[in-house]
Amino acid sequence: MKKVFQCVLVAVCLFVVGNVRVMAEDAKEDVKIDIPLITGKPFNGNDFRNGGIIPFMAHYQGGTIYISSSAEFSSITVDVVNETTGQVWNATTDISDGMGEICITSGAGSYSVEIVTEYGDSFVGTLNLQ
Repeated sequence: MKKVFQCVLVAVCLFVVGNVRVMAEDAKEDVKIDIPLITGKPFNGNDFRNGGIIPFMAHYQGGTIYISSSAEFSSITVDVVNETTGQVWNATTDISDGMGEICITSGAGSYSVEIVTEYGDSFVGTLNLQ
């Protein structure tokens, strides 16, 4: 009965808080949070702002930001900034298999995420943890 109550409570919390904002305590569990991405600065002649498909998807889960790509890139640079504390994480990750990741120390706050391709194209998103 206790397990059922916990599942119902988690479902209600997720419904109330929404998909992008979760409690920081919940974020340490296996809660998946999608990070919507938009284009930053197109570089290599690729203007993704004019109806082009953004070649990345990102989500946060258990202290890690996972990035998947539908296009072929050998590596990407990922910069994450906790806008609340100013703490910065950056990494260059191999994404030739279509998936990259960066581990961050999670806590309450707003995080900006920027993905830069090997060609200089930039994609940005925001992750909010409460």
